Amino acid sequence: MSNLNNASENVEFTHRFHRLEKLVDTCMVNANRHGERFNIFSILGLQRDETRTHSRYLTELLDPSGRHGEGAKFLGAFVKDVLKLSMPISGQVKVTRELATEDQRRVDIVVESQNLIIGIEVKIDAGDQKAQLHDYYTELASRAGNRKTAVLVYLTLDGKAPSTYSLRNLKQENVHCLSFSQDILQWIGDCADASAHKPELSYALIQYKRLLENLTGAGTSMTTLIADNLSNNREDLETALNIEKALPKAKAKVMLRFWEELSAALASAFGEEPTVYGGKNLRAISENYFDSSRGGKHVGIKLAIGEINGENLCLYVNIYHVIHYGLRIEGDSDLPVSRSETKSKLQETLNDGNAVANKGTDWLICYYHNPAANQEPTILNFNSFDGPVLDLLDEKIRQTIIKNMVDHQAHLIQAAKLLIETSNA
Repeated sequence: MSNLNNASENVEFTHRFHRLEKLVDTCMVNANRHGERFNIFSILGLQRDETRTHSRYLTELLDPSGRHGEGAKFLGAFVKDVLKLSMPISGQVKVTRELATEDQRRVDIVVESQNLIIGIEVKIDAGDQKAQLHDYYTELASRAGNRKTAVLVYLTLDGKAPSTYSLRNLKQENVHCLSFSQDILQWIGDCADASAHKPELSYALIQYKRLLENLTGAGTSMTTLIADNLSNNREDLETALNIEKALPKAKAKVMLRFWEELSAALASAFGEEPTVYGGKNLRAISENYFDSSRGGKHVGIKLAIGEINGENLCLYVNIYHVIHYGLRIEGDSDLPVSRSETKSKLQETLNDGNAVANKGTDWLICYYHNPAANQEPTILNFNSFDGPVLDLLDEKIRQTIIKNMVDHQAHLIQAAKLLIETSNA
């Protein structure tokens, strides 16, 4: 009798699952009724790129000399409606991207006029760096002197406050916390409305607005439509809840398969098994990553490849939200340390890393898995678990990604060993 009950339950769940599948398909069609899913940023794989997408796009809009041809209209709306500052932009305006500070850090966007200097730090996936906002504010205040008002903006998806790690002794009230989900989304919408007389400009702004809606879950997206349907149907919601319970385990299995096959490929290429950091083994770091109560960020595998100036030089494959890899030096405590001179020498030999973490002082160089100059890097974002990560379920694609990654890591290691030989000569 028990077997009959189990079989009946399996048939019922399969039926419910197919109903849910049809619901998703219907919502996908409805969400794309006017072609909303055709987004140029998403198609090119640029949707989460802080530097090449968001910083560049915002810089162009804020620049009165930008190709939009609208002068200071967008900048004025940003200052008045987003920052809530009651000061008009006066005189010549200079907008700079990646402004270098005295400490060799780089502020993502800086807008400077005769009476105001605004620094904007854009965060999509990257974590806070040590004393980052403290150093940025110090730089802005120094440039402002007694002549200008200095404003530091911390722009994230949800408007969260920066960490004390980044603030150091800078007071929270000295930082304007803005969100893409509300502040920038509203401003971009206003800019699009104000540009109706220029259809191509308006459409470009609407495309970026759609990108932000997808990133932040705002707007009438497929997710919103599914949520509306589930909230009104108990049977479908129960099915979805059962699937939700299984999702962390399914995701962890996908990640574990990636780590195991990457570790095996590294061991085959370099004759040594990489070690796990941030957890006791590969299974633990994979399962913990999808369990918020256990943490699981800034974990991965590493491989010692030699010594430089008496310290270990290591290959790291790390995950925060996105898989990234590169070279780091470990100090006495087996933790990464900053060695700016070695970093400069290595980056003279290699192209700049294309990962956001490459800006970090404790990385000599850091990449996403595809560093080819003529291709966009494939971003393996296990936090969003989007298309490129889902592609890992295809064995052929997964093996190609891992092979490309290990081949490039071998190139990095060869360059590092040449640097070691030169240093020891």
